[in-house]
Formats: sequence, C-alpha cells, structure tokens
Amino acid sequence: MSLFGSSSVLSLDFGSDRIKGVVGKYSKKGIIVDKSFSLNLPEGLYQDGEIEDIDQLTYLLRNTLSENGIGQLETYGVINSTSIIMREVSLPTISKDEIDSIITYQLEEYIPINPEDYVVKYLSLGTIVVDGIDRSQILLVGIPRAMIQAHLTLLKSSNLKPTILDYHGNAIAKLISQGGNINGGYPEASTVACVDLASSFTNLSIVEDGKVKVARVIEYGSDDIVNELKKSFSYMGEKDILEKIKKLEDISIKPSIDDPDVSFIEILRDNLFVLMDKIEMIFRYYKTRDASNKIDLVLLYGSFSQIIGLDTMFNEFFELESTKLLSLSKVKINNELSQFANATGALVRLSEVKK
Repeated sequence: MSLFGSSSVLSLDFGSDRIKGVVGKYSKKGIIVDKSFSLNLPEGLYQDGEIEDIDQLTYLLRNTLSENGIGQLETYGVINSTSIIMREVSLPTISKDEIDSIITYQLEEYIPINPEDYVVKYLSLGTIVVDGIDRSQILLVGIPRAMIQAHLTLLKSSNLKPTILDYHGNAIAKLISQGGNINGGYPEASTVACVDLASSFTNLSIVEDGKVKVARVIEYGSDDIVNELKKSFSYMGEKDILEKIKKLEDISIKPSIDDPDVSFIEILRDNLFVLMDKIEMIFRYYKTRDASNKIDLVLLYGSFSQIIGLDTMFNEFFELESTKLLSLSKVKINNELSQFANATGALVRLSEVKK
C-alpha cells in the first residue's frame, strides 16, 4: 500500500486553548497544506487531553468546519496529555508478530498499567548492539482507551471520518524528518530538540535522525507565565498581557532601569528562565543516557515562539543553536508553520508507525 495520499486529509491538533486544523496531503514532493484554520476554545472545555463537554465541543467544531467549507474528509487527530505513557524498551531482535505478542501478553512487564485501560502501540527506534548482540529498540506509547474513544466520538459526531489518532511527539518528528531544510539556512540536523510553547503545557520532543527519542509534557506553559504577570499587573487582562508581550522589542536584552516596561520584562524573563530550567533537566537526561548523545538544534514553535528575542535567550541559556520554526523546504502552507506544525506533521504516514 502506498504511503502517499492521493486525496486531501483533514488533520486536527487538539490543545487546551485552540484546535488547529489543516487540510492537505503528503506526496513525493513533500507536504502540501491547502487550508488552515483555528478554533478558539472556551476556558476549561478541553484540558490535558480530556473533553469536558463533548456536546459543546461538537457544536463548535461543526460550525468551524462549516465556516471553512470542510465536509466529510478522512481525518487525523493529534493529541497530547500527561496521561499518555511512553517507555523505551530494548528487546532481542525479533519479528513484528513477536513484538505484537509481547505487547498483547507481557505488556505489564514493561509498563505499569492495566492493559485494558490503554491502547498501546509502538514506534521502531532501530537497533543497538549490547555485548555483541543486536537488540531492537522500540518506543511503547500508551494512550488511555477512554481518551481515544472520546476523540473518535467527537470526530464522528462532527460528520468526519476519523482514521488516525496521533500524538504530538510523533507528529513533529515526522515533520522534521520529511520537511527538509529548516528556515532556508539550517541543514537537516541529526538531532533536533523541538519545543512546543503551548498554553497549558510545553511539549518537548528530542528527534534523532527523524525518530522521536524523548517526548515529555512539561507542566508549565504560557498560561503560567501570564498568571505570574497578572499578579503584578492586576489591572491588565490576559489578552492585554499577551498583546504587550508580542509588542516587546527584544526580550533577550536585559532592560535598563529607565525602561518604562522594566518590571514587566523582568518578570517575563524570570519565568522564561523557570521554563528553560525545566527543559534543561530533560536535556541532561537525554545526554546522560549515552555519551554520544548531543543536540544539534533547538527548534521553537507554538504560540509563544513569536516572542521577539526568545530564540536568542534559548541560544544563550543552553549554548546551543536555537531558532524559531519559520519554514521547511519541503512544506508548502498558507499560514504560519510554527502555529500548525503538529497538525501538518500528522499528515505524514510512515511505515514505522506500527499497529
């Protein structure tokens, strides 16, 4: 069966503040996105992968699809949650059927979960040599069964045809592996740390040679930073704070005491350093797993990546090349790629995504 789609597919990236959608396809020429849109969600309607009111969300999604002229398309969903469990496992080199059998009958030996409550799939990470013996590396991904069912029900109720439910780490890994040259100036780096600066969480995926090696949900996002700013600037609403952040000239430069926004900028910078400290802990974990592990590039995307000077802050803090995701040479999209990266990456279907 061909991995390249002949017709357009709808891909929906679910977040706590927005659902971001793209209509496009993955072809031999790359990834082509013909249409993109966002659905802003009321606070509390969608949290950490959980749909709090499926009837309300169905109503909002159906209206948005109608407004954008989207009918009964084949649909991929992209989700993330602290409830999703990932575990890298090393096994003797065995067949796909034998791996399926282990997941079916011996899963609890590798992940401490009730198999009845989770749907577990795996990604092949290649082979390693241990004591002269080849071993297969796989990444087990367990998603709560109830979470999958809720999303499938939502999509079917919205007159869509759900076929794939992906997760953020895998979606961004596919985008990086198939997207080509980054921003027209960076070569295809072998190891990229992808930092999705979202509202409720920050999603960190370390992609090595096109395969996700580490995927973590950091429970600290732009909402936390905005809330800290609210404490000192209580007269400002959330939208006012976000607008002010976007208008700042360069937050990598420490403000002078004469700057009228000195307090605002210092609080913003301090909380970004808190986030970077949390990211650094995961970087250290990755690097200590193997002496040869290194990070070539830090790639920033998501809503907060638009902050001017943020890439410079990351560069100076981690002493690593850091950049915002602006473009990929093999991706054509009619909108900002950094805001639709996960949805775009999910359009790619690869043979190593296993049952």
